[in-house]
Amino acid sequence: MIDLQNYKDYICGLIAKENEKDTNWRWSVKSISKSRICIRWGYLDYLEEKENCFIIDLDSSMPDMEWLHARRPDGDIIECYMVVEGRPNPQVGAEQNIKSGLRDAIGEIAYIAHHCY
Repeated sequence: MIDLQNYKDYICGLIAKENEKDTNWRWSVKSISKSRICIRWGYLDYLEEKENCFIIDLDSSMPDMEWLHARRPDGDIIECYMVVEGRPNPQVGAEQNIKSGLRDAIGEIAYIAHHCY
């Protein structure tokens, strides 16, 4: 079972890259738990949004399958990725390891942030 806390440095590095790209608003990691990442984006604070974080949830409810769900601040799903720890496993249909899934999820969140808000 994947524990997102084991990827804290990697996640913070991805967010730091998004922060470098965004000259107007600050990106930061608000929290990382075993199965959830809260990503704060300064523009949502500026808008005084009650829900000011994008979320990445890890769903481990199905045996041998884990899903990352990238979510808008209101909880709506942006995208989901089937992931595995280590190498992708075609036997369970996982096309991404956890690091590539996190990279894609954070990239999709940033894309949505810049094009929808």
